[in-house]
Amino acid sequence: MSWNYRIVRYKDASGFGLHEVYYDKGGFPYSMTADAVRFTCGPDEGPEGITERLMMARTDARKRPVFDEPDEWPGHVA
Repeated sequence: MSWNYRIVRYKDASGFGLHEVYYDKGGFPYSMTADAVRFTCGPDEGPEGITERLMMARTDARKRPVFDEPDEWPGHVA
């Protein structure tokens, strides 16, 4: 399983949000976070943890196309 940040176009045409999208072994998306991401981290990661996540999100959002939220997710093999 893998994941990345993707800009998601909502199927109800209400706009866009940045979500984590999850992929199966074949590289097919099968799930995403219910809510748009919030950049928080625990005290063990400190502010650097947020900075790293922001950089990853920026890179993913710029290099990956907008992901259209599906009406339903196809099954997957984990």
